[in-house]
Amino acid sequence: MSDTSTPNEPLEMKCPCCSTKLVIDRINGDILHEERPKKAGVSWDQALSAGEAKQVAAEAMFKEGMDRESRADDILEKKFKEVLKRADKSDTPPPRIFDLD
Repeated sequence: MSDTSTPNEPLEMKCPCCSTKLVIDRINGDILHEERPKKAGVSWDQALSAGEAKQVAAEAMFKEGMDRESRADDILEKKFKEVLKRADKSDTPPPRIFDLD
């Protein structure tokens, strides 16, 4: 590869692995400038479908949480009734607050 530029001019190279354009100082080897290739952006259709997928997932998670909460109320009610049954069967009186001091 023949180089017709003078030794004081910066050297322009392209990285073989990432295709970044580099401007390098010939004297000390410092990188003066780099220009990375622009990445292809997401198309409108891809962004729309990704948003819809996130919305569907969020709705499913919300529904699951609501179902879990409605079951939690039933479970707490059953536990409370069971404790009341045990308290009715027990012969020992509940502790008095004034006796705890």
